[in-house]
Amino acid sequence: MKKTLVKTGAVLAALSLVMTACGGKDQPEGQGSGNAGANAGPLQLTMMLPTYNPEQMPADSSVLKTLEEKTGTKLSVSWVPSTTYTDKLSATVASGELPKTFVALEPKASFIVNAARTGMFWEVGPYLESYPNLSKMSDLVLKNISIDGKVYGVYRERDLARFGLMIRQDWLTNLGLEAPKTVDELYAVLKAFATGDPDKNGKQDTIGLAVGMQGNNIAGFKDILVYMGGPNEWELKDGKLVPAHMTEAYMNTLKFYKKLYDEKIINQDFAIVQDGRSVMYKGQAGLWIDNMLDGKNIEDNIKKVDPNAKINLLNRISGPQGDRTRAGSGYLGMYMIPKTSVKTEEELKQILAYFDKVSEKDIQNMMKYGIEGKQFTLENGSYVKNQDPKVSAEITDGNQFMILQDQVVNYGTELEQLSTKLFQDNSTIAVANPAAPFISNTEIEKGKELSKIIADATVKFIMGSANEAEWNKAVEKWLQSGGSKVIEEMNAENAKLAEK
Repeated sequence: MKKTLVKTGAVLAALSLVMTACGGKDQPEGQGSGNAGANAGPLQLTMMLPTYNPEQMPADSSVLKTLEEKTGTKLSVSWVPSTTYTDKLSATVASGELPKTFVALEPKASFIVNAARTGMFWEVGPYLESYPNLSKMSDLVLKNISIDGKVYGVYRERDLARFGLMIRQDWLTNLGLEAPKTVDELYAVLKAFATGDPDKNGKQDTIGLAVGMQGNNIAGFKDILVYMGGPNEWELKDGKLVPAHMTEAYMNTLKFYKKLYDEKIINQDFAIVQDGRSVMYKGQAGLWIDNMLDGKNIEDNIKKVDPNAKINLLNRISGPQGDRTRAGSGYLGMYMIPKTSVKTEEELKQILAYFDKVSEKDIQNMMKYGIEGKQFTLENGSYVKNQDPKVSAEITDGNQFMILQDQVVNYGTELEQLSTKLFQDNSTIAVANPAAPFISNTEIEKGKELSKIIADATVKFIMGSANEAEWNKAVEKWLQSGGSKVIEEMNAENAKLAEK
């Protein structure tokens, strides 16, 4: 991911006051350039990583052994199930008995923030420029992972803007419709999906948009909010940060969803559906809005009930401010290095040299796919996975070791390759969250309770059980319950950065 990912337009305008330098690129006194730490001898590296599989990577994995050879390390990995990982990490940080590096899946969790503020972790930001691969890290994402303006870890790269539309192309074809390009056209297509018999079964049993609850978030809502000219979580206006739900665009998006609900264009039970993709899987809906990587999975599931189903991906829906899309954080967790385990700057540089080596093209691809001729073969340029379970197990959770992923070859299907292309296009129109680098202690303490107030009021408004006056009362309750303090703290952080 290059530093120039987010270049122009609304993104720069939104970031100009908050995304200023946080002091993370100055080279430390006495530090050499180039492959700093690379030749300081063999590295014994203990690490703690999450696993997303019932069976973990075997200790004698050929992939792991090759990684050690290529990086000049001896790795000792402690795998922890992802479902309990953050709890386990919290207890481990509290004990002070930490490995030399670990992945923090939630870098802004209170226990991580508090430990960083007490000086438990190395500040790595000033060192990154000395490494050929780590120096390519996105300034925007480094800001996103920062704590009090300092970078305490090496983030694990993910595409900055993955969100878009997964639409039933066969339904568009059946109805003689073009893919929507504007918010108004989007509504018209969704209406046609709900009323025009797109599956040709002679019944009015389809809907336009599949919706479910993802935690306290209504699927697709944040994306349509951005399409309609709204902010990504927070709006920076006249130098002040304003939460998204207090903007005019949020109310307009509420009214848009209410219209979809009233006209039965979305599933009426959305408030109790945990995963809206289930509505798509049943072949009942024409559109899902979320991470476009899921397009192939959605198409595969729909084909179980409708073999003729075809999903297409769309990423540009124009609204009052033109083509815009919602940026994500650009990372999935970050590697941190505790000072309790790594005592010297020399060893710190060795570990950073390891992370830099892991980000070379051949290792990126090995940790993604395994070793060619063992975990996979290439037949006429196409990736063919080895079906032997024992051999496949050797690459289990290999992506947990990855840092940058900018040179991974995409061997996927046509749909998967399209998603990669659209992610790159999205990066040019992505609207970042200007408050992402900032930490509000009140939000850490009361965030779930506060977000539930807004989520409940949003659902009630869409379903018609609360009017605009009652919505405003809910916003007032949010403010009185700690929201005002969150706004105050976020703006204090913003002001500090603006002064630098």
